[in-house]
Amino acid sequence: MKDGKLTPQEKARLQREQNQVSHDIYREKHDAQTGNPNSASSQRMQADVQRNVNQQRRIEQGVQSGSLTTREAGRLEGGESRISKKEARAGSDGKVSAHEQQRIQKAENRESHRIHREKHDGQKK
Repeated sequence: MKDGKLTPQEKARLQREQNQVSHDIYREKHDAQTGNPNSASSQRMQADVQRNVNQQRRIEQGVQSGSLTTREAGRLEGGESRISKKEARAGSDGKVSAHEQQRIQKAENRESHRIHREKHDGQKK
């Protein structure tokens, strides 16, 4: 989306990635593992997920209002993707430590500031 267009190759790549995520979700959902949603680690991860949703809404709102260009939105999406990867690595062992949570929150805070700066830099679509 850096150039504002989605090529057929990019569309196909996104479709493959979405299919892979869908398969991963199905596999995780049906692997007979259970967890405690009230554990401190689960609470930390749930808070991170909600913050990701909020950040994504802010980016979408910026695109819709015209306060973010497609190039800016693409860069911000990349930042969100990097944070999601950090979260996945942190939770790969089944729990997220307080230290891991701090590192993720620091990255999320930086990204939040980037979103604000980009939305208020005066560039329009």
